[in-house]
Amino acid sequence: MKKLVLNGLVAVGLMFGGAASAAVLVASYGFNNTLAADQPGVTSLGAINPAATNGFEAAVVNGVSQNVYRWGGDGSSAATQGGLSLNTTGLVSYDNYSVELVFQFDGAAQFGGGWRRIIDTQNRQSDAGFYVAPNNVLQVYPVVDGQTPFVDAVFHSVVMTNYVVGGTRQVRAYLDGVLELESNTDQLNLDNANNPGHLLNFFVDNLAGPAQSEWASGSIASLKLYDGVVVPTAVPEPSSAWLAVLALAAAAGVQRRLR
Repeated sequence: MKKLVLNGLVAVGLMFGGAASAAVLVASYGFNNTLAADQPGVTSLGAINPAATNGFEAAVVNGVSQNVYRWGGDGSSAATQGGLSLNTTGLVSYDNYSVELVFQFDGAAQFGGGWRRIIDTQNRQSDAGFYVAPNNVLQVYPVVDGQTPFVDAVFHSVVMTNYVVGGTRQVRAYLDGVLELESNTDQLNLDNANNPGHLLNFFVDNLAGPAQSEWASGSIASLKLYDGVVVPTAVPEPSSAWLAVLALAAAAGVQRRLR
C-alpha cells in the first residue's frame, strides 16, 4: 500500500543523455472559484462550456473539503462537451514539459465506448492523445497502455511528462505516483502542425477526424504545468509492525510519566 501526497508531488531535475532537464513550475491552478493562475501575469485557463454546465463546487479531495471545478455537457457530440483549455505559448518547451492533474471522472464514459480523453495536444484535430481506455487504464493512443485500473468517482493524481532523450521524443505517465506507461512517441508534443497556438485541451475530444465522443464529465481539484521533467513521489504508508512499535513506545512513555 502507498499513500500519495496529492498536490505535493516532487519536481526534480533528471539527467537524460548527459543533459540536465530541470523541472520548473510555471503555472498552477487551484480552482478556488477562479480559473486564474496562482502566479501573477500567467495565462488563465479557458472554460470550454458550450452547454453552460461547468462551474465550481465543493468536494472532498484526499479527505479534505475544497473547491473544485466541475465540467459537464453532452458527450454525444464533441461540439457540446465541456472541459478546459490552456494556451502554453511562452510557458514551456513544447517537447519538454509536464502536466500534473488531480481529478476524477464521474463514471464510465457516457459515450465513446468507454474512452475518456484526458489531454489533447492536437488542437482537437486528431484522435491521438492521452486517455483512460475502455479497459480502465491510462493510454497514449495509439502507442502504449498502462497497467493499473483507473477507478471512476475517485480523485486521482495523474502526471504526464513529454521529453527528449538523445534526440528521441518520449512520454511517461504516472497514476497516483506509480509509473504506468513509457514509450518513444511525439504524439504529445505541443509544436505539431495541428496546433500552432500551442494549446493544451483537457477532457474534451477531437472536433475533426474519427471517434469524436470519447468523453466523460468530472471534476478537477488541481492543475500544474512544468517546464521540464517531473517525477511524482509516492510516500509509503508505515507498516503494521512499525505502527505497533510506535504504539508500544508511546505506551512506555506514558508509564514512565505516571511513575
